[in-house]
Amino acid sequence: MTTLVTGARGSVARGVIARLVAAGHSVRIASSDPAELEPVAGVEAVRLSLREPTTAAEALRGIDSVFLYAEASGIADFVKAAQAAEVRHIVLLSSSSVAVADPESNPLAASHHAVEVAVVESGIPYTVLRPGAFAANAIGWKYQLMGGGPIQLPYPEAQVASIHEDDIADVATAVLVAGDHLGETLDLTGPESLSFVEQIAILTEVLGRDLPFVAVTREEALAQLTNFMADGYANALLDLWQAAVDPEPVSGTTEAITGKPGRTFREWAQARRADFAIA
Repeated sequence: MTTLVTGARGSVARGVIARLVAAGHSVRIASSDPAELEPVAGVEAVRLSLREPTTAAEALRGIDSVFLYAEASGIADFVKAAQAAEVRHIVLLSSSSVAVADPESNPLAASHHAVEVAVVESGIPYTVLRPGAFAANAIGWKYQLMGGGPIQLPYPEAQVASIHEDDIADVATAVLVAGDHLGETLDLTGPESLSFVEQIAILTEVLGRDLPFVAVTREEALAQLTNFMADGYANALLDLWQAAVDPEPVSGTTEAITGKPGRTFREWAQARRADFAIA
C-alpha cells in the first residue's frame, strides 16, 4: 500500500511523511518542483502540479491512498486521475472556514469548499480534516516585532482554539493507516481556547522577554494585512476575529482518534522557541 502525499513542503505534510515512513509504510511525495523537496531516504519524489493535469496520472500510478492539500486549481482533473488510478482513500486537509454560512463567497473558505465538493462527489472514499487556526500563525507576530513596532491586535480578546500542526499530522496519519473514518468530516482544534492576549502572555513566559502589543483599529489592521494578502481575504479574516467573542468550542477529535490529548499552545511555543529569535 502506497500513500501519495501532496503539498509535501508544508509542515503538516512533512509530519505525515515522517510518521508514515517511521511506521514502515510506502510513501511517494509530490510537489510542483520536487527538486525543492527535502530528500527522504527510500521515498520517491515526483512532480505534481494541479495546474498541469498531465502530471497527475504518473504521480498517482500505483497509489492506494492520498493525503491531499486543498488546491482548487485543477482539482477536477486530479479527481478524474485518482478515479482512473483506483485510489481507495483520500484524506483531505481542508479548513474550518468551510463551515461558514456561505463558503462559496467567503475568500477564506471558497478554495477549500471547492476541493471538498470535488472530493466528496468523486465517489472515492474520503475523510475531510477541517483544522481551525494553526498555532504557527503566531509566528507572524515575530515579523511585526522585527519591523521595530509592537504586535498590532485589532481584536485582542478574540478567542481561538489554535491547533498544533503535529496534532493534525497525527490524526491524518492515523486515518490513513487505519483506512477508517470514511465519509466523515473531522473538525480539529487545539485543547483550549485562548485570546490573542493570552497567547502573547504565554509566549512572553516561554521566551523570557516582553512581546509588546497595541490595540489598533480595524482600518489600521487592514492596511497592515493587505501588505501581504488580498483585500477580500484580509477583510474575511478580520470578520472572523471580530466574531470570535466567545471561547471557541474544543473538538476533542485529536484525543478521540490518537488516544493522546492535543498539544497545548504552551507546548507549541516551547517547541518553537528558536523561531522567535530576532537578530
